[in-house]
Amino acid sequence: MQRSTERFSDKADVTALMGAFCFFLSAIEYMLPKPMPFMRLGIANLPILLAVDILPFRWFLVLAAVKVIGMSLISGTLFSYVALFSLAGTMAAALVMWGARRAGGRFISQIGVSIAGAIVSNAVQILIARYLVFRETAWLIAPLFLGMGLATGAALGVFAESFASTSLWYARAAGLPDPAPTEGGTDAAGRRRGIFARLASAAAEGKARRAARKAARDESRKPRLEKAAAARTARRARAERLFAPGPLALAGMVVTVAFLFQPNVLLKGAMLIVFILAARAVGKRYSLVTTLSVSLGIILANLIVPSGKILGTILGMRITQGALIEGIEKALTFEGLMMLSKASIAPGLKLPGRIGRIVAASFVYYDRIVEYKGRIKAASLGRDADDLMLRVWGSADTASAETANAGTASASAAPEAMTEASAAPEARAQNASLRSRGSAILVVASVAAWALTLLPRLI
Repeated sequence: MQRSTERFSDKADVTALMGAFCFFLSAIEYMLPKPMPFMRLGIANLPILLAVDILPFRWFLVLAAVKVIGMSLISGTLFSYVALFSLAGTMAAALVMWGARRAGGRFISQIGVSIAGAIVSNAVQILIARYLVFRETAWLIAPLFLGMGLATGAALGVFAESFASTSLWYARAAGLPDPAPTEGGTDAAGRRRGIFARLASAAAEGKARRAARKAARDESRKPRLEKAAAARTARRARAERLFAPGPLALAGMVVTVAFLFQPNVLLKGAMLIVFILAARAVGKRYSLVTTLSVSLGIILANLIVPSGKILGTILGMRITQGALIEGIEKALTFEGLMMLSKASIAPGLKLPGRIGRIVAASFVYYDRIVEYKGRIKAASLGRDADDLMLRVWGSADTASAETANAGTASASAAPEAMTEASAAPEARAQNASLRSRGSAILVVASVAAWALTLLPRLI
């Protein structure tokens, strides 16, 4: 325990742990239904909210950057507009939360800090959506989006304030005395915790009922789902043998630039189909329904503001040529970047520099969070979450070493290196041959993408 307590002075290690919780909450948030791909409830900002009183400003910004990079790697959206929305929203929220806390001091609660950050984050994302995706129609979804920010910001603020007052891990990270055990409900904070626990319990019960109904529906589809999962796993394994994560990501960046400069709508649509096939080939999930619904939503949003020649009317809406073409281009760009990012971001990708090492350390902590065997109940959410943080923090000394040592390989790369070192010469030669073939495929794909981009300009 002494060793774990001393590590709180290592802000890089604290940042890595809180980044891991950002990843974990981002993964949960990614699975929740949402009207648009970039719209989030904001629960992944909870560790950033808690870090306002724990980390110095420099490390606070590092945590925000680690959150954006990590969640983009987990969701496979590093080269897409989603990553841009996340970066702008997260950084804006982080700066506002830090400024509000420092300006208001203890006179502004974490509830107010959270609401300010959530509203600013959503406002920035709406502003970006105005120019990249939806045009003036973005102002129509602004009230809903800002209302979501107000509601989720308030809920996260209530939990953060309760957690900060009772968490042993938080007190030690902030350099405060250990909190005294309290009986819930004896004071105002206790009543707030009780209300939050009851609301969380009711939500958990509803979620459990919905999960039971879904499980019953999925039971009949279980053989088909298992077969599809096995096929994806096999495709992913073949892709990992064929492509190294670094060259694959580099090729993805080269093709991304070519795709963004593609002037022809038909060729851009053809490239989108290739990206979908590539994402499927490397074992990534793909939903045709989601792609079509999101694309249709972007096109309809652009049609709301007329532009150019009137082509006709549908249900009283004027279909104009300029708005239709612009909507199709934006839909193809949005989905194309999403699919290309899924295809080119592979497990084991290591980023350079200090932030890269902290991201790697955060993934070590993230693995330990996922492997946690304890139960987290809605009625005792704060206490159970604190116990999880203490256990992960106390048992993950390898993550501290990961952060401190420059150039240290990630946890997943170490077993791979040992395996390659002990493999037979024939196996090593086969692996080298596969990687050479994979590199050739990436070069051909990059050249082909730029050829398709330059072709319309030369004709």
